Amino acid sequence: MPKHDGFKFWREKLNESRFIVAPMVEQSELPWRVLSRKYSAQLCYTPMMHAGVFCRDPTYRTENFSTCPEDRPLIAQFCSDDPELFTKAAQMIQDQCDAIDINLGCPQNIARRGHYGAFLQDEWELIHQILSHAVENLRVPVTAKIRVFEDIGKTVEYAKMIESTGIAILTVHGRTREQKGANTGLASWEHIKAVKKAVKIPVFANGNILNFNDVLECLKQTECEGVMVAETNLFNPAIFSGLNPNTYDIAYEYMLYVEKYPCNYACIRGHLFKIFQKVFERHKDLREKMGKLKSIESIKECILEIKEAILKDNEEKINDEPKNNSELDYWLCQSHLRPIQGAKLDQEREEIKKLVDEKISSGPVSPSTLKRHIEELNSTLNEETNKESILKCANIIERKKRKLERNERKIKYFKELEERNHSNLKEKYASCGGCKNPKGTGCEYGLCRKCCKDKIFTEMIDCKGHGLKCKNKNKQNNEKDDKNDLGQNSNILENNFNNILA
Repeated sequence: MPKHDGFKFWREKLNESRFIVAPMVEQSELPWRVLSRKYSAQLCYTPMMHAGVFCRDPTYRTENFSTCPEDRPLIAQFCSDDPELFTKAAQMIQDQCDAIDINLGCPQNIARRGHYGAFLQDEWELIHQILSHAVENLRVPVTAKIRVFEDIGKTVEYAKMIESTGIAILTVHGRTREQKGANTGLASWEHIKAVKKAVKIPVFANGNILNFNDVLECLKQTECEGVMVAETNLFNPAIFSGLNPNTYDIAYEYMLYVEKYPCNYACIRGHLFKIFQKVFERHKDLREKMGKLKSIESIKECILEIKEAILKDNEEKINDEPKNNSELDYWLCQSHLRPIQGAKLDQEREEIKKLVDEKISSGPVSPSTLKRHIEELNSTLNEETNKESILKCANIIERKKRKLERNERKIKYFKELEERNHSNLKEKYASCGGCKNPKGTGCEYGLCRKCCKDKIFTEMIDCKGHGLKCKNKNKQNNEKDDKNDLGQNSNILENNFNNILA
């Protein structure tokens, strides 16, 4: 039996939340969550946080997790491939949120390198260990967010395996791991519906939401308990209220919350550039100005300038161009439509891949330090549509490759030169007979100066070549001379005494 009853938790703690703001890195921070709640969001997730970094870095914890009394219900999301670290990070904040979620859906390259997110979805045993350990050791419920497989049957099996760990809620993003960037495509509500029918816990649906009508339609078709919205919420935080407010009003209101709940400027810029996307297409000067601002007051002043520019446009009736009935005025918050790939774009992409392949694959095998950059470039070819930026990146890698290969050739050349010189090396000096040092050129005994000193001391000899003399030898010679002189004197005295007696 699960530790926490999912439906009871959804009804009592989450207040039957149906309108949910997704976890978004550097986007679903506290000011944005409070703003979204004002416009009918019922449940919010924190940005995805790395469990390992969260455990060891206090600064990272402070910058990435903050909340307030009105920020409830709240689910905190972590990414991890380690059961112990995931649980440890969750335990640090479990008293400040209503549940802990694991990210099993991030498809980005950083998740591939970090071994988390959607790149764990083939390692079912590891996922089971992470979730089971967390469910057993946490006081709050554990939830999970996943992506689907192409096969509906495998997706259902995957969802059931995750349900068996004892989690309370499952969020299903109806896209595969490969659907990202320019290849995002449509999410499959059929996959989500199949999972909902197969499991016995609440399910949140995610994908294909552009407006409030899509939210209602998704709830109807998938029969899920709630709908999670990510990107569309960034362009229109009032989506759950069914409104399309003025961009400048929403932006200014967001900045008021930023003053109350400070966050880093990367978050602020990201939100403002999404809110004003349509506006900045017309007023590029204001876009450039906004990008350079670094204080809250200056940003608020710029928002007021944008408002004045929009009102001036209305007065001059610049916006009276014919538009479809479904097309909104550019100054209103509205969802962003991704361009659909056509045959021409596919052909251009293949040409780019061919050019890149020619640049990075020709010549000798690249050093291991370069292979990672090449793999990253190849993986981004399916995400990036700008031909110039891709080729610029390829050219950088090509130059780096040539430089590394040139360095390898230099190292090889100097190594061969050293070996050749070593084999042809002739001794310039004869070696000392007592050690490996060169012997003295004039030494009578074929020794270096040090060895020669030792020999002179022990054998009491001299070396003219080194100019060394034995002091002990000289002392002994002097004593011998003194003895001889004394002997001669005694003989003379004896002879004189004998003469006197005679």
